[in-house]
Amino acid sequence: MRAGANQRELPLDAPLGVVMAVRSEADAVRKCLRIARVLHGRDQLTVALLCGWKGDSCLSEIASETNKRAMPPARLHRFALATGCNLVAQYRERVESEARNRGLLIQRDEADRAADACLAAWGVAA
Repeated sequence: MRAGANQRELPLDAPLGVVMAVRSEADAVRKCLRIARVLHGRDQLTVALLCGWKGDSCLSEIASETNKRAMPPARLHRFALATGCNLVAQYRERVESEARNRGLLIQRDEADRAADACLAAWGVAA
């Protein structure tokens, strides 16, 4: 079965070994930026512009180990499309899964559960 033009533009999942080797979200971002350069010829500024930023300073901060800035959830999908790789989302899923397995409650999960409970009580579908 041939892939359509739109399918070829979808971001690809990284192999499990790569996902397990990622040390931090910043590490995943740097790997995705390298993939974007090799796969699409896109530099960091081009990726940042495709994500909706006006420059690459935010992306530089996210890719820095010394900065605690994380990829905004609203930009995650655009970043994956711009780089051609889902590694950042896969890393986040891995971290959340490991936290669940240890029994830790992630703040975002706690907020999601609280919001879901409120919406259910109000009769609003999530």
